[in-house]
Amino acid sequence: MSTQEELTLLLEEKIECGKNLVTRLKDIKHLDGVLKLQRKILQEIEFLKRLQKSKNVKIEQLSCSNLRHLGAMVDCATRNDIVAVCKVFHINDENKLTIDIVSNGGRVWTKVIARNPKSLSALSSGKSSYGARTILDQANDYIECAKLYPCMYQSPMVVFEFVSGIEETLANKLKAKGVIVYGDVLPDSKQHEESGSNSDDYDDSDEELDIGIRLEESEIIANNVEEHVGIDTLNLDVTTMMAYVSNMTNGHCYYVFKQDVLTQQSHWEAQRPVKPVLQELFKGKRLICCETAWNDFEKIVNTLGGPMEMKRTAELKAVLTIYADDHGGKDDYPRKNLKVRGNVRLRSKIIFNFGHRMKALTVSANEGFVRAASQQGVTYAAFIHESRALTESKEASATLTHL
Repeated sequence: MSTQEELTLLLEEKIECGKNLVTRLKDIKHLDGVLKLQRKILQEIEFLKRLQKSKNVKIEQLSCSNLRHLGAMVDCATRNDIVAVCKVFHINDENKLTIDIVSNGGRVWTKVIARNPKSLSALSSGKSSYGARTILDQANDYIECAKLYPCMYQSPMVVFEFVSGIEETLANKLKAKGVIVYGDVLPDSKQHEESGSNSDDYDDSDEELDIGIRLEESEIIANNVEEHVGIDTLNLDVTTMMAYVSNMTNGHCYYVFKQDVLTQQSHWEAQRPVKPVLQELFKGKRLICCETAWNDFEKIVNTLGGPMEMKRTAELKAVLTIYADDHGGKDDYPRKNLKVRGNVRLRSKIIFNFGHRMKALTVSANEGFVRAASQQGVTYAAFIHESRALTESKEASATLTHL
C-alpha cells in the first residue's frame, strides 16, 4: 500500500499534469470543442485540489481521476487534420452522442479509451453491474450515429483508440462490427490470470502515452479515405446561379458602383474571378436544382437582371435539370429537424436538403447557412465560393475604372 506521502506526491504530479494539458490546448484553441475539453480538464484539476486540501488522500480517490483519458484526448486533438473534439451529434430527439475526435474532414470519428484492458474485457463479457454499458454497446452507438451523419455521402469511419491496449478477443469483436482498432492488441487475460496484475483502472504512470498503431490498420484508413467515390452531380443554389450569370463575373468587374457592397465584390472579382472556378467545377458534372431555387433565381433575374444576364440565364437553364423540391423522398434525421432561425433560412434548408437527398454536392456562396447548420449538428456536402450579385443594370450609374 502506498504511504500518504507517496500519494500526496502523486496527487501533486497529477495536478501539474492537468495544468500542462491546459497549456497544450492553447495552441489549438480555435478548434471546435477545445474549450469544452479544457473545461473538463479544469474540473479534474479542481477535484484533485479538493483532495489536496483534505490532507487525507486515498488511492481509490486518485483512481477516479479522468486525467489519463483526457491526456489521451489532448494527444489526439493536437494531431494533424483534426476537425473537432467533444462533438455532439443527435441520434434522435431524445438521445445524443459525444464523439471524442472528428478528423480527416469529418470522415473519421475516433473514440479514445484509457481504461485497463482487463476491465474492458470483463465488462464486455457480462461481469459487471446490471445496465452498465460496454465498449461493444458504445461501438454500436458510434456506428449507428455515423450512418445519420455521412461525410460526402459515406458514413464516417469509426476508430476506437485504446491507450492502454485491448485484449485480442474484444478487439476481434469490435473489428467484426466494422470498428477500426488502434492500440496494442494483448493476449486475453483469462489465459494469464495467475500471473496477471490485480490492478484495475488505476495507472500511476505520467509518462508520455505510447499508442502502438498497427501499420495495416493505418493503411486501411488511408485507403478508405482515398476511395471515397467522387460526386458527379452538382446542386446549384440561388447564389451560385447568380454568380454564374452575373455581368461582374463575365468580364465587367472594373466598376465603382453607388452601392458599396457591389464595389467590394467587383474588387474581389478582379483579384479572384469566380466564374473560372465554377466552370472548372462544372466540367463533366450533371447540374441540377430544385424548383424553389430556380423560381427564386428567375424572379431575381427578371427583376434586377440586364439583357446579357437574362441571356446567360436561358443558357444555364438549357443545361440544368430542375426537380420538384420533394424529389428523392423525405428528409432524413437530423436534416428534417433543422431549426429555421438566424442564418438557417427556409429557402436554404429546402435547397440543401434537396441536394442531400440527391447525393449531390451543393454549390453555394451561403457559407453562413452551412456554418449555422453545423452548429445544430447538421452537415452538408457543399462547395462554397465567394458571393457575386447581378450588376448589369447598375453599370449605367457606375464609374468605369479600367478598360
